[in-house]
Amino acid sequence: MKAAHSMEKTLAIIGGGIADRPLAGLEGRTPLQAAATPALDLLATQGEAGAWRPAPAGEPPRGESLLRALFGLPSPLPRGALEASGLGLELREGEVAFRADFVCLRPGATSVVMFDPAGLGLSDQEGGSLVGYLNERMALGPGEEARLHPLGGNRALLTYRQEGARLAPGATEGFTPPGEIRGLPIGGHLPGREEARRFVHFVNDSQMILAAHPTLRERAQNGMFTANSLWLWGGGERPSLPPFPRLLGGRTMSVVSASPALAGMARLGGAEAVVLRGGERGAADAARRAMAASGFVLLWLEEAGEASDRGDLEGKIKAIERLDAEVVEPLLLNPGAGGPCRILVAADGVASVESLGRLAEPAPYALADWEEGKLHPPKAPGGLPGLWRRLRGEGGAAAPGPRPFDERLGETAKAITPGALRRRLLES
Repeated sequence: MKAAHSMEKTLAIIGGGIADRPLAGLEGRTPLQAAATPALDLLATQGEAGAWRPAPAGEPPRGESLLRALFGLPSPLPRGALEASGLGLELREGEVAFRADFVCLRPGATSVVMFDPAGLGLSDQEGGSLVGYLNERMALGPGEEARLHPLGGNRALLTYRQEGARLAPGATEGFTPPGEIRGLPIGGHLPGREEARRFVHFVNDSQMILAAHPTLRERAQNGMFTANSLWLWGGGERPSLPPFPRLLGGRTMSVVSASPALAGMARLGGAEAVVLRGGERGAADAARRAMAASGFVLLWLEEAGEASDRGDLEGKIKAIERLDAEVVEPLLLNPGAGGPCRILVAADGVASVESLGRLAEPAPYALADWEEGKLHPPKAPGGLPGLWRRLRGEGGAAAPGPRPFDERLGETAKAITPGALRRRLLES
């Protein structure tokens, strides 16, 4: 018989983009420090808190890398293929999918520069119109099949297949996500391999086609900046994922998010995908329903990260406060597990609202066991696992007195790895 205190259910909340660096405009504070976050502070004070490294060593801080490291997945996760699965697109043998963003490129002193990776704020209607325009005009060779699928705003998906042929290894590699090269020359962030040349041609061809689009041409003639190119990244075939229950000690899993990529990851790994509609409103109720049905629930929210990517400081602070008041606080009152459970809140890395990028730096986390409305630190494992954990300095120890949930948690304990955090989530 299992012990009554065994934590058989886990709720992991990832706050995308909530951590940042100190800003002069906030008198040396970060947006997370400036925001009112009583629920997050309560979790940090009454539980275990510290810092973790979301990005594996040597990899950029991207969501796909974080998920692979956190769940112990064996191979890279191509963003385009995940989003295809999230949209319900079944990639066929030899077919690949790329994330395809409408961006604004501008001539620099010596090279073309990624001026705005968000395409200067295209609406869903505008983005969908550009997708249709390119689909009608893309030049394809014999046996080629290619189609763009709208994802909303400036985001789209490109699926590609060459009948009777399979792409050479490396053909989908070499494109840097546009958000990572804002303001930089694009030359070093396009594939140099001959095998990838066809997809570089897609980017180049899109510029000529979009230059003839009536609305975009009128804006350009009036001296206005506008989306003027497609940019591909995250390409690959459908990945083969091990079943999540095998990775989570037999627990069933639900993923709650507005992200097609996360929905695709869930479906490929045999987890339940709960797609949020209309932002983060309703996220707490959706997480409760998932907790009632699953042993492990991942709730990933990106409103603060999207504000950070826009350089919207005020919007980022408000998004953090909404996360605290509308998601974390209700779930600390009632996580919906029907009994004891473990609750984690963690930042997905450091998102700089000034430089508009994601940084591979330690990010805060707080972890507590919930039982009958009360929070307490998870019990440390005993025996050799506990000794090994202490020798490695894994985890933030509970400390007396109030502790705010912010980037300073990284000053109190050694930042732990994603694998170590996963072990803490699954320990009984």
